Amino acid sequence: MKKEIKLITIDGPASSGKTTTARLLLKKLKEKKKNFVLLESGSFYRFATYLLLKKDKLNSFLENPSEEMSFFKEEFKNVKIELRDEGTFIFWEGRLIREELRSKEVEDSVSLVSAVKELREFLNEKMRELVKGKSVIAEGRDMGSVVFPEADLKVYLTADEKVRAERRFREKKDVELKEVEENIKKRDELDSRRKVAPLTIPEGAAVIDTGRLSPEEVVQKILSIIN
Repeated sequence: MKKEIKLITIDGPASSGKTTTARLLLKKLKEKKKNFVLLESGSFYRFATYLLLKKDKLNSFLENPSEEMSFFKEEFKNVKIELRDEGTFIFWEGRLIREELRSKEVEDSVSLVSAVKELREFLNEKMRELVKGKSVIAEGRDMGSVVFPEADLKVYLTADEKVRAERRFREKKDVELKEVEENIKKRDELDSRRKVAPLTIPEGAAVIDTGRLSPEEVVQKILSIIN
């Protein structure tokens, strides 16, 4: 008897195509009458970074994360997170925080914040609670390896560093390509070398190189695995 797929993880380095692939895959599954919601793990860490910047606690948190976790737990009482088919929506004090998560200030610090063990453990539990009873596509950097090792299908996307930098450059438009390349390289090093949940290929994951594939071709490969 064919096992029903309820939880799909999509991992990979920055700009490997995780979000684009997840959204398109969700759309294709919806056409097949399979209703999934999207968990964008990066939004959780971006929001955490935004919160620290907003409350002027970034430096103190990075210096003494254990002491500052009480701040997070208290603030999260005012946070509501909704997983929808359009993505992950985070409301803080009744207001949707979305565009703010892509600011340069958040972008510059999110790697440092997301490397903190205590924060990852806290947010991982939040993610696990959110997916209960739902059909979910979870995308990030440690979804299949750490957060949901029991996932029904694990996918790992990869692509050459230069290809990924060019993709990010096309999205940004207000920065130099060289700066984007440096940021991608720095992010790769931080993600791969961090002590807590380093970027790695999850056990049993289907590895897809997206460098020379269109988003549609990547999704077709995943659908062929599902089928």
